[in-house]
Amino acid sequence: MLTENRDMETMFIMPDGIRTNEEWIIWLLGKELPGKAGADMLVQRTHLSMEQVEEAVRNLERVRAVRAERQDGVLSRIFMLPGGKTALLELKDRLGR
Repeated sequence: MLTENRDMETMFIMPDGIRTNEEWIIWLLGKELPGKAGADMLVQRTHLSMEQVEEAVRNLERVRAVRAERQDGVLSRIFMLPGGKTALLELKDRLGR
């Protein structure tokens, strides 16, 4: 059980070399989640506030890296688009991974 708790804690640490919340979301969608995630999952994984996640997602939407679904104006699901996959590849290259 202790190992599981340690694994859960490591999800909250932004990987070295990732500089912004937007990069972190792209990283999670591309490396740890199957290209889509609920907003609550991103809040849980990052420990960012919902407002910070919403702001980062809006920024990513502007550059067509993700598509977001909203229900009654509230962010619900985020999907990686081809622009996000390109951003992930560039991020991997920069990080040497």
